[in-house]
This record gives sequence, structure tokens and C-alpha cells, in this order.
Amino acid sequence: MDNHTSRGARWLPRALFVSGTAVATVTALYLLLLGHMAFVDWNRGRGPLLLLTPALGLLAYVLLARGRGGSRGAPVRWLAATVALAALWPAWQGYTWMRGPQAYAWTWWQAENPEPARPIGAWQLPSGGLVRARTDGLRIYNGEGRSAGGRAAPEGTAFCALSRTVAHDVGLVAAARAPGGCGTRVSAVDLRQDDELWAKDLPAAPPADANSPSVAVVDGTAAVVTDGALLGLDLRGGEERWRMPVPSGCRVRALDGAADRLLYVEDCPGAGTARLTSLDARTGTPAWQTPLPIPSGELRMLSARPIALRAGDAVRLFDDAGRERGTAAVSGPREDLLTEPGPSVSGDLLVLPVKGKVPGVSAYSLLDGHRVWHAGLDGATVLGLAQGRAPGGVDVVTSTAARTHLWHLDGATGRRKAEPTILRDVPLGRRFEIYPTGTEGYTFVNLDPGGALPSYVALRRVTGW
Repeated sequence: MDNHTSRGARWLPRALFVSGTAVATVTALYLLLLGHMAFVDWNRGRGPLLLLTPALGLLAYVLLARGRGGSRGAPVRWLAATVALAALWPAWQGYTWMRGPQAYAWTWWQAENPEPARPIGAWQLPSGGLVRARTDGLRIYNGEGRSAGGRAAPEGTAFCALSRTVAHDVGLVAAARAPGGCGTRVSAVDLRQDDELWAKDLPAAPPADANSPSVAVVDGTAAVVTDGALLGLDLRGGEERWRMPVPSGCRVRALDGAADRLLYVEDCPGAGTARLTSLDARTGTPAWQTPLPIPSGELRMLSARPIALRAGDAVRLFDDAGRERGTAAVSGPREDLLTEPGPSVSGDLLVLPVKGKVPGVSAYSLLDGHRVWHAGLDGATVLGLAQGRAPGGVDVVTSTAARTHLWHLDGATGRRKAEPTILRDVPLGRRFEIYPTGTEGYTFVNLDPGGALPSYVALRRVTGW
């Protein structure tokens, strides 16, 4: 019995010394990290670290004071050093958990001088990579973010609009040629081969606004707005498939489509009428036509399937037969729906940025127009929305005076699926596209007109401090 007591008396100080050394090493690490956090513009995790570090320092002092007599002998000191080094790994994991997920600009492409031309849009390529369009040309980037060629706008023209989507790596580009407007020249570009498949010069192009694109790609058909008609052309060959006359005094607005249906609004200000029309994209055969209240303000197709049309003071919802099945007020006592950034569709929900007593994003049912959920996002300014990498998710970029966050929300409930990712020194403008793809998950394409920001930025998750 006395022998066991003697062994315990010898091993207890050694155990206390080894434990105290490990705790002291972790304390030193956390002190170093606190010093680093004093010079960064984010503070998530700083509070827990400020509370934990002094407590660990006190514990290390007590353990080392009580185990002072156990430090004799090289084996004990080697053991203490080994345990201390091993303790750094779980301590670091604890720090990254307190700090939360963060990402930085891993790779980007930027011209040596500010861009002279205005960006007009971007495409994500199904085969990998992206295309960024400016008024003076297209620039293609491969799946690794490297420049992979491009196409300059023909002499005497300026690119002015893109089709919202591409089909089989073929996109539609509208150009303006003086004295005509946007759509005087239309071309189809094979983005995989960097080749112009065809181009058509139109005698005149109707005036259009930023929310009334003059071209669309639907089911292998290139839909083109011309003066007095809407044309359906073969996407790869350019041959005319059909022609839909537009009455005199009317114009085509909010052109879009999905699956095999083409949608557009025929707006006739002189007659005081407007109609939402659906055509078969391949044949041009009318499927249905629905009268609309005269649009006094913005007119924009927010979703082609299910159909959601922002027309004046309401977002109007329609079924596949053109029957109106609900509305959502653009402005109300609870919140106002913002036009920028553009919305995102998650299942049967339309997710939009809102302003009101509690700004953030709200989801409205595309079936009847009622609000399903709202996410305040700490009251930050919403810069962009996109479908999340996870099925059914919605990703939102927000900004405050101090930092930029990437939020990951459940599209059905609006609840956070994870802690928001802090974007460290990611150069983003007020207008950009978000693509949840790439080596580390997200690529941003800047569309600000200033020309001083990188054309695109790809993110990588922070693994260091």
C-alpha cells in the first residue's frame, strides 16, 4: 500500500507538469491569434477567445505550480513537449470553429489598365468556364479561370445585350450600330469553339430599355425582336423558322422563356393595352394570350417557369395555361421589393431583396403570392443572390461598413444552413453575377461600369489564420 502511495506521489507532479505545459502552449497560441485579430477587419470569434485565453493561462499557472517538482528528467520533458505539440491541433480546430468559415480571393483576372468598355453581362458555360461580355467584345475564361480567347465586337458596332441563357454552348448577342438601336445586328456565337455561327443585320431595331432584352434562347430557337415582328431563328444555322407580327404602335418587352415555351409582353401604349403571350419556341404557334393591366412602371420577367412577371406595382403570377393565380405587392406596409440585385428561384419560391423595418431577403410563393419566409441577415445590404451549391439552397452576399458575408440559407424555410462565410478582401462592386461552381465553390463576375475591379474572382476557403 505504501509502495502504491509512493508511486502516485511521484507520477502526480509529472502528470501536472505535462498537462500544464500543454495548456501553456495552447495559451501562447491563442495569445498570438488574439494579437493577429487586432489587425483584421473582422471580429467573429474574438469574444470567446478573449474569455478562454485568460482562463487557460490561469489553469496553466496552477498546473505548472503544482507540478513543479515533476519536471526533472529528460523523458518527462520530452513527453511534455510531445503532448504540447499534439495539443496544438485540437486548439487550432477550436479557433477555426470560433472564427467560423472564411474565404479569400484565390485567383482573379484583371486588366493592367481600367477597362474602357462597359460590361453588359455574363454567361456560365455548362462545359465549365464563363464568358464576360463588354460593349467592345466577349472574353472567355476556361474552367481553371485562365483567359481562353474571345471575340471583339464588329467594327462600327457595340454589343448591348445577351440572351439570358446559352444552349449547347451557343449564346445570342445583340449589337447596336448607329443610327439604329440595340438589336440592329444579332449574332450567334459558339462559345466552345470561339466561333461566330451566323450574324444578321436588321433594318431597324425598336427602342428598348435595360429590362427588355431584344434576344432570347429557348429550346434551340433564337428569338429576336425586330421592328414590327418577333422572329424565331434556328440557333445554329440562323434560318428563319417563324415570324410573329407585332401590331403597329406596340413593342415586345420582357422577352424570356423556358423548356419549349417563349414568353413576352406585347405593350401597346397608344391603345392602352398589354398582353402576356406564350408561343411554341420551335414553331411560333401561339399557346395562349392573357390581358395585363397597363404597366405604368418597370416590366420584367422574374421567372419563366413558374411564370412571375413584375409589372408596375405588383409581381403577377401565372400558371402554364396563362391563368393568373396570385400577386405580390411591390410596395406594402411591411416591406418593399427591390429591383436589384435580381431574384433567385428556389423550387416554387421567388427569393428577392427587400427593404423595410427589417431589411434582408424574403421568399414569396410562385403559386399564390403570399410571403413564406423572411431573413433579416443582420440588417446588412444585400448585394447578390444565387441558387446555392446545396440542393434547395439560396446563397446571399451582404455587405456592411466593416465586412462582406456570404450567407447559406435553406430555400424552403430561410433558416441558416451554416455560419455565414466572411469574404476577406474580395473585390466586389455593386453589380456582379454569382456562380456557385469552380475549384473552391464560388466565382464572382464583376459587372460594375468603372472598369477598375477584377473581371472575375474565384474564392478559396481560408485554412490558415
